[in-house]
Amino acid sequence: MLLLLCASATVAQSQRNSIEQIQAAVAESYKAKTLSQLDGRRLVNGSLLVVIEHSLSEGKGQYVRRKFKTLGQLDAWLKKHEREDGAPFRQLMPLKQCAQGRCSYNFDGGILHNQLYLHDLYYGVRKGRLYILKLHLLDGD
Repeated sequence: MLLLLCASATVAQSQRNSIEQIQAAVAESYKAKTLSQLDGRRLVNGSLLVVIEHSLSEGKGQYVRRKFKTLGQLDAWLKKHEREDGAPFRQLMPLKQCAQGRCSYNFDGGILHNQLYLHDLYYGVRKGRLYILKLHLLDGD
């Protein structure tokens, strides 16, 4: 029984380390606009839901939802929607925690205009493998 509990704790710890490593890679690639480089790691299983929340909108136009088969498709779509000056600029806040299928970021300091923040990364496990299920982005415009 004790061996089973130790094995369970070890698996949970290795998954936590793995999701934190995945979160860090996605966050860095998101800011650097190089998400397509992560496609070889097969972090998306099926499709990835991306929700963009417009902070200054209410009602019907507040959320934009899109599905992508790869992180590269998401990256290309985001680049296509950039303005000539490069805005909205991709930004990150400090990581708050990764737990219960969600990595969240600390937004206690507020947000700036012309920025597109990575707000949450949702993940799941299928057949012992971690996948990104959803990205929630926050638009400061």
